[in-house]
Amino acid sequence: METQLVRLDKPYNIICGPDIKFGLHLATLIVVNEKPVKDAETGDVVDTYPVAKSYPVVGVEYGIDGEVWMKSEQKDCMVICREGESVGLYTLKKLMEFSSKSHHFIDFILIVPGALSMALLAYGVKLELPTDDNNCTINDYKVRLEFSEGNNGRSCMVYADKDSDFYFYDYFDNEPPFIQEVRTNTESIKFLSSLRDSYVRAFHFEGLHSITFITKDEKYQWFVDKLNNTMPDEAGV
Repeated sequence: METQLVRLDKPYNIICGPDIKFGLHLATLIVVNEKPVKDAETGDVVDTYPVAKSYPVVGVEYGIDGEVWMKSEQKDCMVICREGESVGLYTLKKLMEFSSKSHHFIDFILIVPGALSMALLAYGVKLELPTDDNNCTINDYKVRLEFSEGNNGRSCMVYADKDSDFYFYDYFDNEPPFIQEVRTNTESIKFLSSLRDSYVRAFHFEGLHSITFITKDEKYQWFVDKLNNTMPDEAGV
């Protein structure tokens, strides 16, 4: 095994690992291992070839305090921004999509807005909301939900349309018998309302005041109406 440490220059990137852990990317540790090539018939090793993996070294400042993320290859991490920069809702949405692909338990993404907010605060980075024509911060947002049925209409995906500023996604059963691993439509409403309120709580001081849902799908207008009328305490948050 061979290793090489590649030091990076300031300003460092702020990165996020699949475990939603944030850090300054100070250096990259490259680990090269020789992988054996075996004969298909005998199983004997006849050759080897190098396999390189890169791991981020993170920390507040470069030195012995740098931590190597050995469980997160660099290719599996997401760059948030550089030190001294600001981020917008696009970055938040991409982080939510990144998080949803990293975890089987979709409820995990409820913590992501708050985790990002704390990381940005720690590294002196600001999330800037869009402004209107008068250069005033936009405080209130509408998110159009789309619905895609499956299983002969018994199950349904609900998700924010591609033009939405925020990430929302869930999958639910419309009618019994309910699948144990899938939410009922009532549970889905509670989950999505919790996610909405996670956004608002995390970025309230940046100016985010409300998210209201709309849809073009008349069949699920009742779902959207109930979602908009579900308050945080009713959602179990």
